[in-house]
Amino acid sequence: MMALRAGRDRTAVVMARRHLLRAAGGLAAAAFTPGFVRAQTFTATSISQAAQDARRDVGELGRRADDLLRRTVAAGSERGSAAVRRFRAGQVSLARDLAAIFNGRVAEDDWLLIVPTRELGLVLTMRPLVIRLAPTPNEVEAALKEPLVRVEPLTGDTAEDVLHTIVLESLGLERRVALFEVLRNDPAVQPALKDAADAVRAHRYGLAALELERLMRAMVLPASVAAIANNLGKDAERTLYTALIVRFVPFIGWTYFVALLLATIYQNRDTNAALFR
Repeated sequence: MMALRAGRDRTAVVMARRHLLRAAGGLAAAAFTPGFVRAQTFTATSISQAAQDARRDVGELGRRADDLLRRTVAAGSERGSAAVRRFRAGQVSLARDLAAIFNGRVAEDDWLLIVPTRELGLVLTMRPLVIRLAPTPNEVEAALKEPLVRVEPLTGDTAEDVLHTIVLESLGLERRVALFEVLRNDPAVQPALKDAADAVRAHRYGLAALELERLMRAMVLPASVAAIANNLGKDAERTLYTALIVRFVPFIGWTYFVALLLATIYQNRDTNAALFR
């Protein structure tokens, strides 16, 4: 009799465990049902549908900017003006399509949601200046019409000096002796400038693109921006950021801007050939 009761108790325990396992399995499965998935998607109170669509499309345009840079790098071995012309033609639809998103499809209040996390620090640094994060169509068209920077080397200039001048003038900034020396001796700017110039001299344009991005990130560090403002005035800080905004750096990163710098380097090789050998 005792054995029979013990057997029934063990059976009850086993059945109870099975019920618990079924219940746990049901909860786990429920976590993957559409209802649970919907609970974790963006809603109208977190991010608008327009912003979600814009994030996707800006990402696609960012990949187009990557391709523009890739093609500009690949053209590095060419001589003549064909590579520069192709860059200038290629940037037109990219810039116009980006401008259309930010000026017609998504509210300015949602722009910050489209900024990639790696560029968020740059954007937050701009905010105290109350700078519009995306250019207007008119600003884009004006930038597309601007000629690329042409540099006349000064006596004694090195390849680093010419490249430094290209970067400053592409940012809309003047080459002044005091600022030039401060930035050239900056512990972040100087090695990036040297490595970028070395890559250009070696005709390693893919490496040059990487080093130019490193250089530009050094140029927007607080110490560099402070040196620019101290030497050229507070308006120069706004000018620098405006040059980045019109190439959509806050939203697609540095690829478009670096492609611009490479095309500018190609354009200046004839007059600076000895320096870039």
